[in-house]
Amino acid sequence: MIGLFDFELTVENVVMVGCFSESVDLDVVCLKLEDSKCNWKKFSGISFKLKSPLATFLLFRNGGFVCTGTKTKIKAEEAVANFLCLLKAEGLVSNQCAFECGVKHLVVSVNIAGASGSLEQISSEFDTIYESDKFPVADYKMGESNAAFLVFLTGKLICSGVTDKEGLKKAVKEFYNQLVEKKIIEQILDT
Repeated sequence: MIGLFDFELTVENVVMVGCFSESVDLDVVCLKLEDSKCNWKKFSGISFKLKSPLATFLLFRNGGFVCTGTKTKIKAEEAVANFLCLLKAEGLVSNQCAFECGVKHLVVSVNIAGASGSLEQISSEFDTIYESDKFPVADYKMGESNAAFLVFLTGKLICSGVTDKEGLKKAVKEFYNQLVEKKIIEQILDT
């Protein structure tokens, strides 16, 4: 949990992207790794669920990968290292294979205690996607910051698209201030 004023922020997912230094024969990976799944008609990669630490990978022929499901950068890096060890142990890459990776974005739940607003009002004041009959959430993409918010009636938010905690704090504070400025919610915190 990240402290920010009286906001309660909880990292739900770290999305890590990277590349192994070697290409991978995905047909062989699918045969050798029990927890891998492939459907070549729908997707050009495989998915693989790592058990320790718990993470899910998308792996591509060029060695590129996406790792999701961890809650910290350290756990994501550990998952990538463990996945590479598994690939080496199964003879799917050489022992010299290495990797480079970085955080693509964080997915964070935000609870603004005591704040709630009308999704219709948020939708009219901000450029959002809101289809109440399909999904009772306003989807808002914040300008230059790359932050995207799902806004729920309860005042809870899901924020993604930010790569670090400082950027996250800044985006949440900015969005909160915009909500107050447009009188969608009452100011409950001194920022």
